Amino acid sequence: MSQQYSNYLEQIDSLAALLSDETQRLSDKHRLSLKVPDVYGIRQIIITGSGDSYIAGLAAAPAIRAWTGLPVQVMVSMEASRYVDAGVPPLAGRNRGLLVVAVSNSGEAARLVEATQRLRNLGALTLALTGNPQSRLGKAAEVVSEVIVPPSANAPGTRSYLASLISLYLLGLRLAEILMCVTMDDANAMRREIAELSGPLGSVAKSLRQPIATLADAWATSSVCDCLGSGPSLGSASFAAAKLVEAAGLHASSQDAEEFHHLNYFVADVSAPALVFAPGNALSAARSKELCATLAGLGRPFAVVTDDATMAGQQHVLNVPRVREWFAPIVHAVPASLLAAEFAERRGVVHYRGHTGPWSGAVGANLVRNSPIDTSRS
Repeated sequence: MSQQYSNYLEQIDSLAALLSDETQRLSDKHRLSLKVPDVYGIRQIIITGSGDSYIAGLAAAPAIRAWTGLPVQVMVSMEASRYVDAGVPPLAGRNRGLLVVAVSNSGEAARLVEATQRLRNLGALTLALTGNPQSRLGKAAEVVSEVIVPPSANAPGTRSYLASLISLYLLGLRLAEILMCVTMDDANAMRREIAELSGPLGSVAKSLRQPIATLADAWATSSVCDCLGSGPSLGSASFAAAKLVEAAGLHASSQDAEEFHHLNYFVADVSAPALVFAPGNALSAARSKELCATLAGLGRPFAVVTDDATMAGQQHVLNVPRVREWFAPIVHAVPASLLAAEFAERRGVVHYRGHTGPWSGAVGANLVRNSPIDTSRS
């Protein structure tokens, strides 16, 4: 057993305690981040970030949209920095109704700093969720809310992703509470529900360890993987793909369950495995069940992370506890990370390719931190 494998498992095993210990603290932080009059003026929300931060937004946006009734868009930082108002003169005075939530653990990703500076200058209310309030992002945003994650063993980001994810949920609940779209009692019940998911997280980390190790053995020679899901579970699929790339170097990609039938259904290599995230209570559950039948018909090796034993044949099911669909990505973080850890161990590869050789440009996050910030359009 390698040290990096042990570190990864240690980080995965720590997620339950992180959830139970940090949810209330983060809730208290985010409760005070925005002024009530500013919240009343919000007409649209953009959540932006890169990597895991973007993916956390992808996973949380359906819940925030449902709770607040507001249009919620999730954008990669390049889109937010260069394409929000391309070709349109700044709408002076109207952009205050736009809340931009910029998510970054380090707070130093250049494109996100650029997006925050630009959108703030255009009149948007900018809120940074970051573990580094003194970072460039912290200084660029009008409002900063700390998402500081207690240190743990070094491994591809799992704790930071979970902290960003629950921070977005908690922010969304606070907005909905102020806008009187969700009652205080219901909001508090859902906050408790998030914290109490520490139990399911801990049980899943134990119950899926061996099934996922067996799955990794079966898929060990694969160099590609489709990760599939819809709604909040598209965020889960994206997170799984990201960890398979970072930890094991697979060419993994995420896709919506519906879009698979339009696109990757036609992949010629039917030996390529697929990982499906499909809660039984999801709005997309019926289509996910069709997806599993489609994969079986293609002869594709696949596994489905679900609480519904009828979603696919027993040999394909990775069972997780049933939770509210909005919160399923919290639980899904465990099997996604376990599979990445097992794949990397079996392939004998170093996480992030060790930042050496062709990948040495990533040392110190140089490629994302030191890209020049365009101020010409601010």
